Amino acid sequence: MLEKTTCLTLMSILFLGLCGCGKTTDPAPVAPANAVASTEDTKPLFEQSCSKCHANSRAEQYSGKEPWKDIVARMIDKHGAKVSADDATRIVAHLDKTYPQK
Repeated sequence: MLEKTTCLTLMSILFLGLCGCGKTTDPAPVAPANAVASTEDTKPLFEQSCSKCHANSRAEQYSGKEPWKDIVARMIDKHGAKVSADDATRIVAHLDKTYPQK
């Protein structure tokens, strides 16, 4: 009986430990890029924020189809970019205006 109780206890602990492994967080909200500052105002923010991890020329060279708002959200959510939601909106506006998707 003691073995059965020990086995059930261990299985319960293992189950409870694994329950948290599949949790995901909601992506950081990136608001639409309407009514934001001009490109001149947002360029320094873009350059400062994005150059912490990679060259800013990557935006100029990007030829993919993924919208900038999704890319910025991914950089925040998956890569840990330290950008507020307001700054993310301004960066997306800058990217949309300066490097429009083709």
